[in-house]
Amino acid sequence: MVTDSGFSFTLEAVKILKQLMGALENEYPNLTASTPVPLCVNSDLPEEFLEVCQQDDHDRIFANLVQIITPLDPCEICVNAACTGCLFNTI
Repeated sequence: MVTDSGFSFTLEAVKILKQLMGALENEYPNLTASTPVPLCVNSDLPEEFLEVCQQDDHDRIFANLVQIITPLDPCEICVNAACTGCLFNTI
């Protein structure tokens, strides 16, 4: 579960939210934080976010949720001892 502002969502739903937000950024590269994002009218948005869409600060909540599941380091942490990580990918 991913929680923000008193709301809790499944990790899978937040991953979908992240994909939708990424697609919007690609489609509308000039979006700013003050620009209304049409996420709430997107038919692919999981239903569990509909209550958030009724909040005035839904854009902030959505951004926080995506930030929570996005690692600071874009590389995934390896759980496999044989993994070389992403250090070698940048060389």
